[in-house]
Amino acid sequence: MEAVAIAMVAVAFYIAWNIGSNDSANAMGTAVGAGILSFRQATLTIAIFTLLGAYLKGYKVMKTVGKGIVPPGYLTVELAVIALLSAGVWVTIATVKGLPVSTTQAIVGGVLGVGLSIGAPVNWETMGKIAGAWVFSPVLSGIFAAILYKFYSRVVSSIKSISTIEALYKALAILGGSYMAFNFGTNEVANASGPIVGAGFLEPRTAGILVALSLAMGSLTFSYAVMHTVGKKITALGPISAFAAQFGSAISVSLANVLGLPVSSSQAIVGGVVGVGLITGEGVDKRVIKDILFGWVATPTVAVLISLIVFRLFHLVGLV
Repeated sequence: MEAVAIAMVAVAFYIAWNIGSNDSANAMGTAVGAGILSFRQATLTIAIFTLLGAYLKGYKVMKTVGKGIVPPGYLTVELAVIALLSAGVWVTIATVKGLPVSTTQAIVGGVLGVGLSIGAPVNWETMGKIAGAWVFSPVLSGIFAAILYKFYSRVVSSIKSISTIEALYKALAILGGSYMAFNFGTNEVANASGPIVGAGFLEPRTAGILVALSLAMGSLTFSYAVMHTVGKKITALGPISAFAAQFGSAISVSLANVLGLPVSSSQAIVGGVVGVGLITGEGVDKRVIKDILFGWVATPTVAVLISLIVFRLFHLVGLV
């Protein structure tokens, strides 16, 4: 059991590192892309507010991921290791490619895969709600972002002092990024913590803090490629459009947090960036969007398949 416990902690840290590497771009990619914050400033802000979000509000989504898909009692520590490992493999591949895929989808796919492997009664109603949230989240983010852009553009245009405008730009970027990072901790950290909590290995707040620390390390060490994709490749971003995309997506994720649904902050921020790209007339790079959409569709599917394969390998060597 001691070896399994060590494996559980190691894999949880691995998936959290992946979340930090890939999904931290969702919180600060727009601010970095707009030249408001440096990469180091962005990652430090992410670390602080992610920890707060995981500790204060992460338990709802942890419960859904850990116990809502596969009923309590079926998800053992060994199966949680398989679910997290399967998700981590795919997210690492996507991160190397610079694709902002959904770690949420990967982990839900991993949990679903182990549930199918052992013949557990999967809660398809909950899965339907989660899938629906994945569709509506980026759409709502785009709508909120477009509305916020229109509102704040008018506010800024009424200010005459350039220094005041510059200070406002930075304040908005920090506010929007911090709010998104808090939601990031609330929702995304729960993805890595959920299987651990569902298997009864750690309490929600303890798991949230440990995983959030590893997530911060991922953000600091390996997040630049995806941050560049979100911040610069989809559409041209200015300070107001960057803030609108951040805040619009954060509102969308907040609504999901209230319902305890594990949505994708990747999808939310991309929806926000697309929304401001369309409302400003800058347009969007359709090729980049096509690649991102492919990643969204492939992620849960590939995660389920990897999970089934890893379970079979573990079973052959007598680990499950």
